[in-house]
Order: sequence, then structure tokens, then C-alpha cells
Amino acid sequence: MEWIISTWLRLKAFILRRRFDRDLDDELTFHLAMHAEKHASGVEQTDEANYAARRSFGNVARIKEACREMRTFMSLESFWQDFRFGLRGVRKSPGFAVVAVLTLALGIGTSTWCFNLVRQWVLQAVTFPHSNRLLVVWEIDTKKGWTGSASAPDFLDWREQSHEFDGLSAWTFRQFNLTGMDVPERIAGARVSPDFFRTLEVTPFLGRDFRPEEGQPGLGQVALISYGFWSERFNKDINLENKTFLLDGERYTVIGVMPESFHFSLMGRTNIWVPLVLTEKERANRATGWLNVIGRLKSQTNIHTAQQSMSTIAQQMERQYPESNTHSGVLLRSLSEEIGRNTGEMGIYSGFIIGICILLIVCTNIASVYLARALMRRKEMTVRMALGARKTRLARQLLAESLLLVPAAVALGLGVSVLAANWATASIPYDNRGYLPNYGQIYLDWATFIYATGISLFSVLLFTLAPMMETNKLDLTGSLKETSAASSTGLSGRKLRKALVVAEIVLALVVLVPAGLMSKSLANRFKEDPGFQPDHVLTAKMNLPAAKYREPAQLVTFQERLLDHLGALPQVQSAGLTVSIPFGHSYGGAEIWIDGRPAPKPGEVPGMAITSVTPGYMPALGLHLVRGRFVNQEDGPSAPAVIVINQTLAHRYFPDEDPVGHKIRLSREDAVPRTIVGIVKDIKTSGMDEEAKNQSYIPFTQSPSRSITVVVRTTAEPLSLVNSLRESVLAVDQDQPISDILMLTQRISDEEAPYRIFAQFTVFFGILALFLAAIGLYGVMAYLVESRSREIGIRMACGAQPQTILWLVLSGNLKLVLAGLSMGLVFAWVVAQLLQSLLYHVTANDPATYLGAAAVICAAVLLASVVPLRRAAKVDPMIVLRYE
Repeated sequence: MEWIISTWLRLKAFILRRRFDRDLDDELTFHLAMHAEKHASGVEQTDEANYAARRSFGNVARIKEACREMRTFMSLESFWQDFRFGLRGVRKSPGFAVVAVLTLALGIGTSTWCFNLVRQWVLQAVTFPHSNRLLVVWEIDTKKGWTGSASAPDFLDWREQSHEFDGLSAWTFRQFNLTGMDVPERIAGARVSPDFFRTLEVTPFLGRDFRPEEGQPGLGQVALISYGFWSERFNKDINLENKTFLLDGERYTVIGVMPESFHFSLMGRTNIWVPLVLTEKERANRATGWLNVIGRLKSQTNIHTAQQSMSTIAQQMERQYPESNTHSGVLLRSLSEEIGRNTGEMGIYSGFIIGICILLIVCTNIASVYLARALMRRKEMTVRMALGARKTRLARQLLAESLLLVPAAVALGLGVSVLAANWATASIPYDNRGYLPNYGQIYLDWATFIYATGISLFSVLLFTLAPMMETNKLDLTGSLKETSAASSTGLSGRKLRKALVVAEIVLALVVLVPAGLMSKSLANRFKEDPGFQPDHVLTAKMNLPAAKYREPAQLVTFQERLLDHLGALPQVQSAGLTVSIPFGHSYGGAEIWIDGRPAPKPGEVPGMAITSVTPGYMPALGLHLVRGRFVNQEDGPSAPAVIVINQTLAHRYFPDEDPVGHKIRLSREDAVPRTIVGIVKDIKTSGMDEEAKNQSYIPFTQSPSRSITVVVRTTAEPLSLVNSLRESVLAVDQDQPISDILMLTQRISDEEAPYRIFAQFTVFFGILALFLAAIGLYGVMAYLVESRSREIGIRMACGAQPQTILWLVLSGNLKLVLAGLSMGLVFAWVVAQLLQSLLYHVTANDPATYLGAAAVICAAVLLASVVPLRRAAKVDPMIVLRYE
């Protein structure tokens, strides 16, 4: 109870402090009068009596301070006084305050944006309940280290034999033809195990989830839809009865709507989910992996135990099915790790470090300015200490002055962070955002505000530390005797300045080296030849429904009629169809069995990428024929089976002979061998950093597919043919939707976007860091030269030449540069290791990049030193000495 009363009295005294000060003055005046009367000893009071009274009574100012400390919140009151004093300083130097706030806001905004990237795209990328128990399950080639999807029978065996999971579910991507509504269209969806959403512990916010029996043939004609699809197509109608549509010609009933917040980024933008119903053929095929698997661990199980259990199951399956499962293992990754790998978490972490470095460069720049102001105010601080001010009080005053920058810096910094977030999101292609957490959006919340406020306070403490240290070293006698600003700089001030120079160099290198590596990597990707000519090529995708196109002959007829319509367009130079397009996110695979050679051992069967093409595909894509011929019109359904291979496959398996004429089978069971009729140049199919791999092409008529990509080379602007392309498809089948209409150059750009965007941001940060560091280095160097003006004047008065003075100062700066380079290059090397997976044809240890960054820093230091030195060398030494 006593502390409550004491607190109330102190608070009351603080609020009514003016009245309290008047009462205190009256009381002290009364006590002084009493002491003076006592010293007068009955004699008329004189000045001597008053002086004696004050001497015996003590320091009145200190007594007032002691009384205030007892009766009120003295620290709060003194801080308020410091705050008002700081406001007066801001009004005296508004330009400095504006520059300091803008500079600090730039550092805070950059760092806050990078913090949000790490938090929202990596640390909090998974928002499902108990997400630490969710694991992604991959098949892994234990000999080569490759990871991939699982075959249907392998997945079923895992689910049956594993006892470490509460649930093990599978999913696969699917593009559906949506009809039965307004207009036919192609829409992104997925086939999922009936327990998929229960594994994620997510329930529909409207309707129901899939039932276990709906994974059986004939019972899976139900669908869950996304919140966006429900809002757009059904106008948020909560009555789901009789809500149906056609998917690939089959009618599905809507049974539920997923929550608006649901987003499984490994699926991308998904609007429709249907039960995964496995056919007998799919259940028996262990050779083809096409299912993605996710599981939820039991609460008492950890990932290491589950990995051991799944590895044991894989070993048993390897012994049981040696033809398909030799060297086949299981790899478990947490869902958060998998999403982090897809997002590029190492690049994001390195970006966060770069953002912190920019903030520290900003702090270093402001610290150098504050140190200069502290040295200019050295006389003021000395006088204050002589009048009784404690060093802690002076340090608190400096801190209060700096804290005035915080509100404006935080507000502007959050604005910079919002602009950077919007810029980043707008830079990411629309389809790519679906594979990022929160669809690539970066939002501000309380955590962002707390972080921005925290780092701003930390920054204030950091750049106020230098003037506080300088103030703490004040010597009253020496400082009062000093007669000039130059002499007041002192040895300690120079040491702090030199430390700031080294810090600027270290921080700038940590940003410049990654920027140099990424720019060199990006240049290498731009120079890479994709192996085809992507200019003036329009592409589009479609899936022909199985309900309408059951027979291969129907597929062949469709492609013939479509190509006839496209060929009749005057702007079309050539047109072709294929199953898989480069940079189209899907490519089929096949085995390589060469006739006349020993059969490969189980687990060592080589593979190749394969796609069906029409004769017009090669000229439409701009493929380069090396030898033989390409697919032509004579390669019909009844003609001999043929195949065209690429240079890599030819060099690997026919190094000393002509491959043309040899026969290849696509699997052990393939009864009809295919004759190699041509060799084409290698092409990139999924990225410009893709290593050379085996590729092949077979005639569409001999292996037709319902999944088709149209490739059209135009003489006009490709996008001008979009409507004509749609009309051509509808002329063949009025219910057939076509989607994903993009120029081939745009597909390449979208695929390369993650590397390009990260490189651009890294280079931007590098330029920003160099600009800030150059400004800071110039300011520090100029002040260091100015502080040595007396020394320079004396040396020149004694006959020293300007070149000697120049070398004297530069040699001293060289020591600082070497110290900064030695530490900065080490720290830059550590950060560069995080970028190794993003680099192409350049390593994180590239000597040229490190030397280039060091050369840029040396040039910046040289320019920062020469300009003030030339100015100082032109000064008349007599003027300097007379001033001193």
C-alpha cells in the first residue's frame, strides 16, 4: 500500500511540478534566511552573513535536485527537459534532422522489408495446425541422389506398411476442362487422396470434406472448390445443392468450399480438388512416379524415427521389386523446409543480411555526423560538466536528442517497406506467385511495427554511442584550455573516425560481393543459348477430354484439322503440336533400351525426356537439325516407328558411330523398337542453368496424347493472333477450352524470374550500399583531413611539398583500407556461400568478383580522400597557423 501512495504523490508532484517548484523555492529561501540570521549573531545582516549562510547551507541547486528526486519522478522530468532541449536543436538545424530522418528511414525500410520476407515466406510459410508434424515424402535414387515423385503402388505400400504417420496422402496437379457453365475454359486443379485435407487438419468452411469411399472407382464424382472460385462463379451462394459442372466431360457435384485463407503453395493456384481415384493400370505401374506425398507424423514420433522406418520399408520393397525399385529409397522433409527450398530461403536469408548491412551503413553515416556535432559541442559539454552536470546526464541528453528521430523514421521506414513489398510482388509473374506463401504478398502487421520500432531504437543507440563515448572521455582542464575546433578533435575522436571508416568498408563489401556474383550469374544466364529460336512464337495449352476423345484416331483427326485451320492464317509462318513445350513445366520420360546391346542392370536403366510432336513443330520452335531428318508427314500411325534424339544422347550412347539407323525401345515391355532417323541440337526445357540431358521426339500420330500444346511461329506480333487461335480451336471443337496462351519468350522470362528478380534486387542493394558508403567515407575522410589541418600547415610551413602531404595522408588511409578489406572479404565470403545454389557458371569463391569489389572500395576511398586533401593542400599555412 505504501508504494501506491508514494507513486501517487510522485505522480501528483510531477503533474503539478510548477507549483511544487514555487513551494520548494519558498522553503529554501526561508531556510537561507534563518541561516543568515544565525550567522549575523544579532548584528545587522550583511553580504558576508548571506555568503556564510549559503556556504554552511550547501549547494542550493543540488538540494533542489535531491528534493525533486524524493518527491517526483526525476528521471521522467529530466528526460522531458532533454526532449524539449532536443526540439530546440532540431528547430535550429532542420536540414540535418531531415537528412538524418530520411537516411535512417531508408535503412529501416530496407531492413523491415527483408525481415518480412524471412518471417512470412520462410519462418511462417506454413500456417496449418501442428505444422511441425507435416512431412513431404519423396522417392530418392540412393545411387545418384535424385529425388522425385512416387508411383501409385509404392505410395499404397508406404501407407499400408508405415505406422509412424497419422495420415499419408497423395496429390497430383491437374488442368481440367471446365464446361457446363458460362464459357468453356481450362482451370487449375488437383486430384487428392480423400483424406488429404484431414492430413493437413483443414476443414471446408462450407459443406463437407471428401469421404473415404469417394476414392473408389465410380464414387469420386464430387469436388471441393476454392473460396475465390465460389465467389466468382456462384456469387457466394451458401446453398450448394444442385451445384454441378463438367470437368473433362464428366459431371461433378460441388460438396464444399475451402476457407479463404487456405493456400497450399506446393500446388500453386488451385481452384478445384477432386478425389484421387486410381485405375488398375495405375495401381500396377511401379515404373512411373507421378504422385506427390505428404504425411502427418504421430505426436510421439519424430522425423528421424520416421525416416528410419520408411527407409526400412523401401529396402524391403527393393528386394521385393528389383526391376523397378533397385536403388529406390525414401527421403522425408518437413513441409516448412520443402516450401523454403521452393521459395529460395538461402537467397532470402542472404537478402536479410544485406538489408541489415545497409541499415548498419546508415547508422555508421549518421554516427559520423553525430560525432562531428559532438566534437563541435565539446566546449558546451565541458562547461555543463564544470557547472555540475553528470556524464550520465549528458549522455541521456544526447540520447533524447537522437530519439526525436524515431517516430518520423519509423513511419517513413514502414512506407519504404510497403513500397518495396509492392514493387517485389509486382515484379513476380502472376502464375509464379501461386507457389509462394500468401501468393507472394508481403503485408504489414504488429510484428512488422514492433520490429521497425525495435531496430530504430537499436540504430539510435548505435549511432549515439560514438558521441556518448567521446563525451565520456572529456577532460575538464584540457578541454577548457583548448582554443580551436581542430585541436578539440583529439586522438580519441580520430580513433572513432577510423573505426567508422573500417566499418563502412566491411559492410559495403558484404553487400557488393553478393551483388557482383549475382550480376555475373545473371549475365551468364542471359548469354546461354536455349537451343531454339523463341522470338515470334505463340504457345497455348489444352486437354482433350477422355469422354469425347477415346480413340487415338480421334486425337489424330483433331490435330490434323486444327493445323489446317492454323496453316490457313496469313500471319502464321509455321505451326505444330507437341505434348511438352520447353519451359512449360511438364515433360514426359522414357527408358532407353538399345537393340543389340546388353540389357542394363535393374536400377541402372538410363532415361530420357520425350515428347510427341507433329512435323511442323521443328520449324515452329526453331530447332536445329544436326543430322538425318526430323519427323515428317510420312510418319503415320501405320508407318515404321521412328524417333529423333538430341546430341547429348547421341554422344553418350553412340560416341564412335552414327546413331541414325539404330533402334531404341522406350521400356523393357516395348514390343516395337523405334528407328533413329535424326539428331537435333540440345535445348533447354526447364531453366537456362539446366545441364545437358537426354532428349527425344516421336511422331504425334504414332503416340497421340490428349494433352496438347500448340506452337505457332508468326510473321506479326504473336499476341495479335490470340483471338484467331481461339477461333481455330473452337472451329474444330466448340466445347474445347484453350488456356495458358503465352509467347515463348514470356515463358522463358517467367521461368527465369526468380533468379532475375533476386539478382536485380541484390544489384540494387549493392548500388545503394556503395552510394551510402561513398557518402559516409567522404564525410569521415574530409573531417579527418580537417582535423589534421594544423599538422598539414606546420609541415607545409617547414617546406613539405603537396605531393608529400598527399602521400602522407593516403598511406594512413591505406592502413584503414587494408584492415577493412581483410575483414570485409571474409564476411562477404560467408554471405556468398548462401548464394551458391543461385549462381550459374560462377562460384561463390570467384576471385574476379572479390577483386572487383575491393577495387571499387579502394576507388571510393581514394576519391573520398583526394578531394578534401587537395582542398587542404591549397590552404596558406600562415593562415592556418595564425588561426591556431
